[in-house]
Amino acid sequence: MNFFNRYPTLATEHNGKHPRPSAIEIPDTPTSMAPSFVGKAPEVLKLLNLATQVADTDATVLITGESGTGKELIARYLHEQSSRRRSPFIAVNCGAIAETLQESELFGHAKGAFTGAITRKIGKFEAADKGTIFLDEVSEMSQALQVKLLRILQSGEYSPVGYAGNCYCETRVVAATNRDLQELVAARQFRADLYYRLNIIRLLLPPLRERRRDIPLLIDHFLDRLRNAYHKPGLEISPEAENILSQHDYPGNVRELENILRGAAILAGDGSITLQQLPPELLAKKRHSADGHYDTFHLAKARAVEEFEREYLKSVLADCGGIVSRAAQRAGLSERIFHEKLRKYGISGKSYRAHA
Repeated sequence: MNFFNRYPTLATEHNGKHPRPSAIEIPDTPTSMAPSFVGKAPEVLKLLNLATQVADTDATVLITGESGTGKELIARYLHEQSSRRRSPFIAVNCGAIAETLQESELFGHAKGAFTGAITRKIGKFEAADKGTIFLDEVSEMSQALQVKLLRILQSGEYSPVGYAGNCYCETRVVAATNRDLQELVAARQFRADLYYRLNIIRLLLPPLRERRRDIPLLIDHFLDRLRNAYHKPGLEISPEAENILSQHDYPGNVRELENILRGAAILAGDGSITLQQLPPELLAKKRHSADGHYDTFHLAKARAVEEFEREYLKSVLADCGGIVSRAAQRAGLSERIFHEKLRKYGISGKSYRAHA
């Protein structure tokens, strides 16, 4: 018996004119991954082949790879290629939920379970019943919640916060992380039994720098989307700009490439994307020109500015104990701009909080 049947009022509410929270409409037939996950590199073809093999099973899948490689795209592909595609796909970013709220978000709570629980709440697992739940950044789960996740993986049973009985749901779990779970297990930060239960099927997404042949395909793909999104049918990219983009290492992977093109498309107006619209840190990378010599003044200047900004941000963050609002104030920047610069250089304030 599920949470809806145990709580008739809640069942009426969500089986009536109000849909289950976070549910998405899935096409009648499985969709091709090609429009979203673009690539012809051997690593990508191997990945998609394996994903197709395991899609229509109930096996738990662990998707690993660096941030921005497309882990949620693969999770959605697994769902859409399975017999569960008519049921909900629920994505949960475990790292974005406060530890004190994780249990309630995932498993729900009864009315009066704690201060502020004025109504009954459906958890993400219940919302994904008969469908798929995608647990992104699963490594960020608290130890206590890892025990509860292990229970639902083994038996399908769970207990909403403040409810004494057991509930049951039939949900496929797909988890993802950009961290090494084996290292976390060795450090006793992640349960070994949960790791082995999640790691039945593992899909490793390669970083973009390891499949550079796909960069031109991705550029064409994103430009098609940007032409429609920004109503710029004539939007193109110059060969010089595409060459620079093809040389970049992309620590942020495909997401970084997409964001670079999005910003460049806005700055390009109705014309083509040229070197002028690309971020200066890309131009600062050493590269050969047509005659075999390195570009000099403007590139060297941009590189120096980039290095200064990165070191300055790290320094002021360290002095402010990782508190971004305080660091932004000390730097004389708005908090929004400070956050943008941190994202640009991949810097996290969390790394400096231990030094406060």
